[in-house]
Amino acid sequence: MGVYTSNSPMPGYRRVMSFIDGENLVFCYQSLIKQGEIPKQENYFLEDTYVWNKETLYLRQMENIRATYYTYAVGSSNMINDIQNELRNMYFKMDNKSVLPNRLTPCVFKKDKKTRKTKGVDIKMTVDILSNVYQDNLDTVFLVAGDGDYLPLIKEIRRFGKQIYLAFFTTGLNENLLNYVDHYICLDKLYFQNKIPE
Repeated sequence: MGVYTSNSPMPGYRRVMSFIDGENLVFCYQSLIKQGEIPKQENYFLEDTYVWNKETLYLRQMENIRATYYTYAVGSSNMINDIQNELRNMYFKMDNKSVLPNRLTPCVFKKDKKTRKTKGVDIKMTVDILSNVYQDNLDTVFLVAGDGDYLPLIKEIRRFGKQIYLAFFTTGLNENLLNYVDHYICLDKLYFQNKIPE
């Protein structure tokens, strides 16, 4: 696993909205497992559908207004509803002083068969992010994704004077994204155990 740390300091109080590309996240997570990484037991994981750790969005001195988890799932409408309920019951860590809800908001799309990647999540996330940026509903966009397709979106967010935080796994990361965000976090150590040298 590569080591990524951001040198920029964490600013004070900000209104944050988090947008999680769960489809990208779970495929990168599964790729790291195939490479021999050992996942932590506290992760929530459903193959090809979602992966989550409550520490993913932990930011001190910030109010995370909402965290939306976007993903696809294969199955019946009842199964999709069950997955939405599972995601809704997952939470993210916040400072104790915060009075805002700290549960994930699910956005689960149904697909007919398991495929590597689709564009529906990217499009829906982009529309939601830009809508909130244009309406000045937030100060900071916390984007959980490493896909280079998000670079034009990140540039547009910057054009409106908003901060951008990025969280990602090293596998699947387009390193060019790091040049355009204000702070970034590598999730590898959060989701995986440190290997014991042989």
